Amino acid sequence: MGLNHCEGQPYAAGSLRRALERGRMAQAYLFAGPEGCGKRLVARELAKAVLCEAPVSGDACGTCRSCRLVESGSHPDVEFFRPESGKASYPVRQLREEIRRCAYLKPALGPRRFIVIERAEALVRSSGARNEGADTLLKLLEEPAPQTCLVLLTSRPEVLPDTVRSRCQLVRFRPPPVGALVSDLVREYGLEEAEARFAAYVSGGDPETAAGLVARRKERKFLLSLRDRLLSAARLLGTMSYPELFEAAGAVESHARDWGLLSGALGVLSLIYRDGALRGLGASERVLAFPAGAEAEAAGELAGRHTPEVLVAAARRVLKAQGDARRYPARLLLLEVLFIDLKCILRAPADRREGGEVSCS
Repeated sequence: MGLNHCEGQPYAAGSLRRALERGRMAQAYLFAGPEGCGKRLVARELAKAVLCEAPVSGDACGTCRSCRLVESGSHPDVEFFRPESGKASYPVRQLREEIRRCAYLKPALGPRRFIVIERAEALVRSSGARNEGADTLLKLLEEPAPQTCLVLLTSRPEVLPDTVRSRCQLVRFRPPPVGALVSDLVREYGLEEAEARFAAYVSGGDPETAAGLVARRKERKFLLSLRDRLLSAARLLGTMSYPELFEAAGAVESHARDWGLLSGALGVLSLIYRDGALRGLGASERVLAFPAGAEAEAAGELAGRHTPEVLVAAARRVLKAQGDARRYPARLLLLEVLFIDLKCILRAPADRREGGEVSCS
């Protein structure tokens, strides 16, 4: 692919490519932007460009041994760190041993080593000791190995201490262009457009994540099953009994296998309520997240049963849960509480027309 072809983030990738051309690569970078916007992809392409054995116009050739190793995730000089699946913070072992050890190793093959820390904000929360994680980052930045480039990825730069942020070169990432990803998924994997749009949104617009969700038949079947359960919940939460509600929460949780997928699923749910509100206001289809498909049908049904005010309140509640998803200790409990609140919000009758806040009391 290369930095020249990171179409979803032309500004971020372009600024890095120009820095490489001028020989002004920083010792540490802070990639800041929404979840799923391609920060990990650009970090990988930056490592490829620097370590490439036969660069073309300052970018990776994509075919040499080094490029192939980075692409496959097996290059000895490129390390990606992320919290364990389902965890909201880094474990002590990763915090104290792996990151520090890898950061100070000499390059094995190339001229540099790359240490990429995903969800860097989770590092400062590790082990229940905020200062321990922050001190680890600060030590890496204050006493850097001369041949190591540290890249921090975060959707919440404000959580990182000023002492950490000030020692990194900030690269801002914009929200991902979903339309381009939808077209790519339709072309590459033969998906229906509505299915591709669901995959694009539930992955947060991240091309790598979306591809991983649809590339294999088993994964695609699992994703579509999550879609069915999410749509059922969106349509029926207002009329479900409490036993049915808890069953629906369990069905969604069992298919949202990690925090990233759960966050993406909640994002889709909020968009369905948002689209329902817009349809109720007579908005054009071009402003809808889901202009067609099962999501559009669900939004239309909701628009026929609820006022825009009610659906906006539902969307806001889902967005709050999405923001809490990374910090909540139990995914199922998060969904159960959310679904109870949504049932309360959505019980408002269709003929209610007065404005103001929707209360659950």
